[in-house]
Amino acid sequence: MSATIPDDEDDIFYAVGFLHSSGFDNWKAFDAQNKEILQFCNHAGINYKLYLPHYSTQEEWTNHFGPKKWKTFSQRKNQFDPRMVLSPGQRIFNNN
Repeated sequence: MSATIPDDEDDIFYAVGFLHSSGFDNWKAFDAQNKEILQFCNHAGINYKLYLPHYSTQEEWTNHFGPKKWKTFSQRKNQFDPRMVLSPGQRIFNNN
């Protein structure tokens, strides 16, 4: 597993988690609340990284890691998993 941290000049960052307990009926309300929080951060200029992002394009993943870290991440993927058999579910790399 790989994680990314903000590129700010500060060496300090905070991890915040919202852990909800839900059943089958109320997950949509929690999903909407999470989207509202992210929208607020976007409008307020608050940088954040999602722990379990649902990105579907390489561009979104590149933005998530940042260009410099993406290059390193991509190089390591090519070095240690050249056949791209590990972690196919995240759709970070296209193995076609």
